[in-house]
Amino acid sequence: MLRKKARLTSAEVREIIKSGRSVRLGTLSAKFKESASSKAAVVVSAKVAKKAVERNKLRRAAYLALRSSLPNGVHVVFFLHKPILDKNELNALCLKLI
Repeated sequence: MLRKKARLTSAEVREIIKSGRSVRLGTLSAKFKESASSKAAVVVSAKVAKKAVERNKLRRAAYLALRSSLPNGVHVVFFLHKPILDKNELNALCLKLI
């Protein structure tokens, strides 16, 4: 799990979705904006996983994988499009943000 300081607030997420640049790789996509600090958020829609428990498990797994691969100087929102999380794919997407 990411520290609270390293996670985006809901207002920051809305701002990035509205005006950020996007990138997609396989079952993941991301919207990002350059910034002085590094922060991230993970979004899993109800279409991907119907139950909140499943969505939260996916979100927590993504945050755990992001601990080591969060790029510097970027605020990023990750979107999962399938009910599986591939950590290698997440790391590759993080490298595309740099």
